[in-house]
Amino acid sequence: MRTPQRFYAQQRLMDQPELLTCPHGGARLVLCNSLAWQKTVPTLARVLSVAGLSGQSPHETWAGARLRLLAAEAQRMALPHATSGDDVLVRLGWGRSHHHATSREMPAELASHVRISVAQVR
Repeated sequence: MRTPQRFYAQQRLMDQPELLTCPHGGARLVLCNSLAWQKTVPTLARVLSVAGLSGQSPHETWAGARLRLLAAEAQRMALPHATSGDDVLVRLGWGRSHHHATSREMPAELASHVRISVAQVR
């Protein structure tokens, strides 16, 4: 069994929903006390701990009252099921298409910036 890699975040980003009012009724959103999601995102520059709060309508009877609005800015840091930041994925795609690099060559090229395995490159 493989041992998981441990990334220690150098910076923590926590974002709130961009919408301040409920799109269904216009009342001010209420922020939830817990995080909607949290993720450790290794980028080329540093390792980030990204978290997003959610907001919901204050009125339970309105349409869309159970809808939880998420922070879009926090979700932009990495794709939903990706383990690395968008800048790492772009660097991998660039090396693959322009330099015709193989899966085994990519981790060596990015070793000075981020720890990434051959399986993650695939």
